[in-house]
Amino acid sequence: MRRLLLRWVPMVLVFLLPALYLLYAPLPSAPHPEAHRYQIQQAELIRDVQWVLPPELGAGAGIVLALHPSQSDGDRLRAIIGPSLESWAAEQNLIVVYPDGFEGHFNDCRKAASYSARTRNVDDVAFLRQVVEQLVQDYPVDRSRVYGVGFSNGGHMAMRLAWEAPGLLRGLTAISALVPTAENLDCELTGSLPAGIALIAGTRDPISPYRGGRVTLFGFGNRGNVLSAYASGEWFAGALGIEAAPQPASLPGVPVMQTDWSGDQGCVRLLSIEGGGHTIPQAHYRYPRLFGATLASDAVLQAAWHAMQC
Repeated sequence: MRRLLLRWVPMVLVFLLPALYLLYAPLPSAPHPEAHRYQIQQAELIRDVQWVLPPELGAGAGIVLALHPSQSDGDRLRAIIGPSLESWAAEQNLIVVYPDGFEGHFNDCRKAASYSARTRNVDDVAFLRQVVEQLVQDYPVDRSRVYGVGFSNGGHMAMRLAWEAPGLLRGLTAISALVPTAENLDCELTGSLPAGIALIAGTRDPISPYRGGRVTLFGFGNRGNVLSAYASGEWFAGALGIEAAPQPASLPGVPVMQTDWSGDQGCVRLLSIEGGGHTIPQAHYRYPRLFGATLASDAVLQAAWHAMQC
């Protein structure tokens, strides 16, 4: 028995240690204060949502819809992005909202997606409209100050709101989520886009390829093709009618290239993180190394916020 253990233990360690290195990333505790929790009936479904009020809620408050990625929920997203998002939301008189997708997903615009939110055609546009209406009813909210910030599947859902809920969002930030190619796009632009649009993309994203192509979960779960990060910026600029040439610049202090398209119709900002992975850039959490590098800085989110104010 001892000889058998001596033979197999080293072999197990050879495989186990690299796996632990790639996957180990303890999730931080959710920030304070406690979130308000609510359930909304949307069609035949009971949907969960939580929100965090600024310490001194004032008249004309805004709303940030923070939309989680696939196989996740609002609790997990808040633990990751809450310390960054809620700190400047407090300064800007913003209510931060963390809705839960259906069975861990939002029904975004990608035809190839096969998760249950899509196969059941869950109406997440209606759900998120209901969330906003509930907050408008309960708090002194300015309807012109509603923003969408989403990561991965949540970023694609933020884009769906821009396309199919005109007038709902003033601005959006899509992180690790690029515009689907024409054959993979199952939404229509039904009105004017939000005036302020930010795209955040890592140049070494292993799931949503920076240069465009097929989105997969490490080879599994085909989500169809997307445009490149730059072409996604061009797509939004074209949809807004911006004709001016893009203006490149580096973001001070971090390895990020900022590309701006701007005009009277609105602004589009692409924030390309050199070497960045399928992660949210923020200062409080390192994603599992399997997903690529995490930029430990809030500077990119702050640059995206400025773009959404266009």
